[in-house]
Amino acid sequence: MNKKVKFIAAAAACSAALCMAGVAGCASASRGLVVDSFWYISAFESIQPSSVDPEDNGRQNEVLLYELTFDKDAARNAVYEVNYFTDGENFAEGEDAHYFMTTFYATRFDWSDERVAEEYRLTEADVNALPEDSDLKARLNGTKETVYVLKTELKVSGEYIFGGDESTAVRFSDGMTTETYFRSSGEGLQPVYSTQDVATTAPKGLSPSSSDDMCERLEYSYEVSYSPYCTEARITYSPAEGEKQVKTVSLDSAPGAVFDNNALYTVIRGLSLSENFGATLNLLIPADGGVNGVSVSAGARAELGAEDDADIISALTAAYGEPPSEDASETAEADKGSGIFYYPVSIGASSGRGVTRTAWYAAVENERDNTYRATMLRLYQPLSYSLGAWEFRLASVEGVLGAQA
Repeated sequence: MNKKVKFIAAAAACSAALCMAGVAGCASASRGLVVDSFWYISAFESIQPSSVDPEDNGRQNEVLLYELTFDKDAARNAVYEVNYFTDGENFAEGEDAHYFMTTFYATRFDWSDERVAEEYRLTEADVNALPEDSDLKARLNGTKETVYVLKTELKVSGEYIFGGDESTAVRFSDGMTTETYFRSSGEGLQPVYSTQDVATTAPKGLSPSSSDDMCERLEYSYEVSYSPYCTEARITYSPAEGEKQVKTVSLDSAPGAVFDNNALYTVIRGLSLSENFGATLNLLIPADGGVNGVSVSAGARAELGAEDDADIISALTAAYGEPPSEDASETAEADKGSGIFYYPVSIGASSGRGVTRTAWYAAVENERDNTYRATMLRLYQPLSYSLGAWEFRLASVEGVLGAQA
């Protein structure tokens, strides 16, 4: 299977997954990994059943909207450049929209659905034939299982320019959408099904010889169907031009729990972050045709700046309210803190190849009253071929998954 450009995704690498120590109340994931529902605050329940029908209980789906900006000063490529159009104030609409949005909620997944790979589909007869003590049978209501679904959307536009010559400009409008179904923290966030649709104008190399070689248009989609016990996955790659490719991958050979690449940032929300935290996650990365490792490490707990991070603070407090007064920092008035804390997290390929991203996650100060839901607040993403960097900053929380009923 051919490698394709990956937006907000992990680079390929070989790895061994580490077992991570959990905290009180956490549910153990398969094969040693520990995750928790830090986006959801009601007494460590693995799935928030009521979020399937939020109108009945006053809870809402979670919708996070991030503004995308471009750090051109980080570019070091002397041959060609890319300019992303991210200066407009109305970043979420219009021709030059530039944003990343996630929608997160619980739903019911039907294992008899046609989108499930034929070899993995379950009929009612199949379910009835399962042993009475089967964990899978206990999760099913007929052929349906309650799982989480994460939808994401990325939009950005810009132009590539060769040698500083504006006449060579290649304008583009890119986008990516994903949809990923996975089980609760009690089941280790095991993936069930995912899709990825991409339309991108991607760089072709570090030092192209002409404007004809600096970029190319790619349009393709991936569909991944996981077996009911998450021991195998069927990857379908569908390019806009060319033949569909199908590959089956064994997940049993991975030395730890396996996650879907689309859900990487949600998986990190479920880790018990602390200073000097470090682990390797196994991701099924369709573009790489199999499971590869991503290293995750956290730095010292820090506080959002009242001025520098006013946009993030406003988004959080509008949805969740002000932080408890006892958490406010005691600093000089000129450098007054926000009372909202985070952990900086480095994310990169286990092999050390490729770029390393830095994300901020709201710190979990109280596991039983987790005010800011371990939300990803910021993401800094260097681009390949020294073409600059993207920065995503939380702009709004439009819904509140796990709000108190």
